Amino acid sequence: MAREEDWLYDPERKEKKTRRKRHKVDRIAAEKPENTTKLMEKMSKVLLDYKKRRWEMKMKEEEKTKD
Repeated sequence: MAREEDWLYDPERKEKKTRRKRHKVDRIAAEKPENTTKLMEKMSKVLLDYKKRRWEMKMKEEEKTKD
Protein backbone atom coordinates (compact mmCIF):
# COMPACT_ATOMS: atom_id res chain seq x y z
CA MET A 1 0.00 0.00 0.00
CA ALA A 2 1.41 3.38 -0.96
CA ARG A 3 1.76 6.05 1.68
CA GLU A 4 -0.43 8.57 -0.13
CA GLU A 5 -3.49 6.34 -0.23
CA ASP A 6 -6.05 6.15 2.57
CA TRP A 7 -6.63 2.77 4.10
CA LEU A 8 -9.93 1.39 2.81
CA TYR A 9 -11.07 0.03 6.16
CA ASP A 10 -10.93 3.29 8.12
CA PRO A 11 -14.25 5.06 8.69
CA GLU A 12 -14.65 8.50 7.16
CA ARG A 13 -13.16 11.31 9.16
CA LYS A 14 -15.71 13.56 10.79
CA GLU A 15 -15.38 17.22 11.52
CA LYS A 16 -14.04 17.83 15.03
CA LYS A 17 -16.38 19.50 17.47
CA THR A 18 -15.04 22.10 19.82
CA ARG A 19 -16.06 21.60 23.41
CA ARG A 20 -17.14 24.50 25.53
CA LYS A 21 -15.85 24.32 29.05
CA ARG A 22 -16.24 27.90 30.12
CA HIS A 23 -18.92 27.03 32.66
CA LYS A 24 -16.42 24.78 34.44
CA VAL A 25 -13.79 27.52 34.53
CA ASP A 26 -16.31 30.00 35.91
CA ARG A 27 -17.42 27.54 38.60
CA ILE A 28 -13.85 26.83 39.69
CA ALA A 29 -13.03 30.54 39.76
CA ALA A 30 -16.04 31.17 42.02
CA GLU A 31 -15.01 28.35 44.37
CA LYS A 32 -11.39 29.49 44.75
CA PRO A 33 -11.98 32.33 47.25
CA GLU A 34 -14.15 30.06 49.41
CA ASN A 35 -11.53 27.34 49.40
CA THR A 36 -8.81 29.85 50.21
CA THR A 37 -10.65 31.15 53.27
CA LYS A 38 -11.26 27.60 54.51
CA LEU A 39 -7.60 26.70 54.04
CA MET A 40 -6.43 29.85 55.80
CA GLU A 41 -8.61 28.98 58.80
CA LYS A 42 -6.94 25.55 58.96
CA MET A 43 -3.45 26.93 58.34
CA SER A 44 -2.58 27.82 61.95
CA LYS A 45 -3.44 24.30 63.13
CA VAL A 46 -1.50 22.75 60.26
CA LEU A 47 1.57 24.84 61.05
CA LEU A 48 1.42 23.98 64.74
CA ASP A 49 1.12 20.28 63.93
CA TYR A 50 4.09 20.56 61.57
CA LYS A 51 6.22 22.32 64.19
CA LYS A 52 5.23 19.73 66.78
CA ARG A 53 6.21 16.85 64.48
CA ARG A 54 9.54 18.51 63.68
CA TRP A 55 10.21 19.07 67.38
CA GLU A 56 9.36 15.43 68.19
CA MET A 57 11.68 14.22 65.43
CA LYS A 58 14.43 16.46 66.78
CA MET A 59 13.95 15.09 70.29
CA LYS A 60 14.10 11.51 69.02
CA GLU A 61 17.34 12.26 67.18
CA GLU A 62 18.83 13.80 70.33
CA GLU A 63 17.84 10.74 72.38
CA LYS A 64 19.48 8.47 69.83
CA THR A 65 22.71 10.47 69.94
CA LYS A 66 22.75 10.40 73.77
CA ASP A 67 22.44 6.62 73.89
